Amino acid sequence: MRSCQGQRETGHVFQPTITNFAGGTIALCGLCLVTAWGAPLAETTPPGSATVYHGARLIVGDGSTPIEASVFVVDNGIITNAGLQDKVTAPSGAARVDLTGKTVMPALVNMHGHVGYQRGLSYDEANYTRANIVDHLNRYAYYGVGTIVSLGTDVGDLWLEIRREQEAGTLGGARLLTAGRGLAPPNAGPGAAALRPSAYSVTSANEVRRYVRELAAQDVSFVKIWLDDRGGSVEKLDPVLYRAIIDEAHQHDLQVVAHVFYHADTEDLVEAGVDGFAHLVRDREMSDTLVAAIAANNVFVMPNLGISERGRHAEPPAWLNEPFLFETISREVVERATGTFTQRTPDGAERAQRTYTRMERGLAKLNAAGVTLVLGSDSGVQDHFYGFAAHRELELMVAAGLTPTETIVTATSRPATTLGLKDTGRLVVGSRADFIVLDGNPLDDIRNTRRIAQVYLGGTEVDRAALRAGWTADTSH
Repeated sequence: MRSCQGQRETGHVFQPTITNFAGGTIALCGLCLVTAWGAPLAETTPPGSATVYHGARLIVGDGSTPIEASVFVVDNGIITNAGLQDKVTAPSGAARVDLTGKTVMPALVNMHGHVGYQRGLSYDEANYTRANIVDHLNRYAYYGVGTIVSLGTDVGDLWLEIRREQEAGTLGGARLLTAGRGLAPPNAGPGAAALRPSAYSVTSANEVRRYVRELAAQDVSFVKIWLDDRGGSVEKLDPVLYRAIIDEAHQHDLQVVAHVFYHADTEDLVEAGVDGFAHLVRDREMSDTLVAAIAANNVFVMPNLGISERGRHAEPPAWLNEPFLFETISREVVERATGTFTQRTPDGAERAQRTYTRMERGLAKLNAAGVTLVLGSDSGVQDHFYGFAAHRELELMVAAGLTPTETIVTATSRPATTLGLKDTGRLVVGSRADFIVLDGNPLDDIRNTRRIAQVYLGGTEVDRAALRAGWTADTSH
């Protein structure tokens, strides 16, 4: 797995007012340093490169007890010290940011999204452009998602170019990782028509092995497969083929993530050596035997509750009116999304509710068995909004029985570990300074992850006000 440890994204605008340890207030603006009263600082006494953040409740992200009244030091985008206020010595000349009364947690690591396809009211493969992908990465960053895995719908070299720019520090936004193109039988990959052509169409073992080798050469994060007949409308991936995919991927040190629906397919995939699931079983409640097999084989699972939860509403849900959503999405898009709920029948919503209840019980079993649960919100499916959907997913996991602490771990350190990323997901010495500053404590109420005051990626503040102003002015989004 790739690790981008020590890299720093520099594509954000950061113009805060901060205080150095000598007690003077300074404003940082481009390359010019001036005091709060406008007088230039002497070039012979520049402030140190480090910034000290003090006073916040610090949620490390690994499930440990939060550090109350914390101090952490960031230098060149890396956390160089962290702990209680009376245990950390501030570097000489360091700037200082007072976060008293705030809660700080790691930026989210979302292992299931699809970038590039939605642009305003349009959902089409023609929208898969560099500008649109970068816009989506900025939306993820706005909502505190520091890393997003685009899971199997990335055609061509655009994502490779973006990855190179981010690794070089010339492009900001959420860090983009991807599975490249996933594999499925002809026309049997993603559910959305716009996404279907993105998957490799596979019909033979030799073919799937060749495609997996191509993906390995691109250094993808996963190999994605679809195993779903979409209610009998398409062909399912043959077991001979998915066994060949898993075997070839493992020869190249790649993990295989499967989109599944049926209990029987999930059982066979575990036996075949699959590494992760992008969804829960949805045709029946997961058996204790299957849960035990998933745990014994160290298979990770993305609950992906949000997509299925939408189906149980025959009327528009309350979250469609959240100001947190309107900060990045035009009213026209929200109205279109609202209309899809009014088209559902009560009987259809009731069936979806029964399916969803089975999913919640399955998730509780997986959690009790110690299965590796990781955040995967499937954002980027039409009107399943970039960044916002991750916060909904956290809320749904808690409603299904996980504690807020467990849920935060599934969204930070655990997906980072699963991805082989040693530099994010935890706020510890040596990690990138990817963190969210909150106006509320998510350990009291997980919905407080929505109360975002600031987002920092690689130690640089995301200019959320500028992004928000651009989106609300552009009604095409």
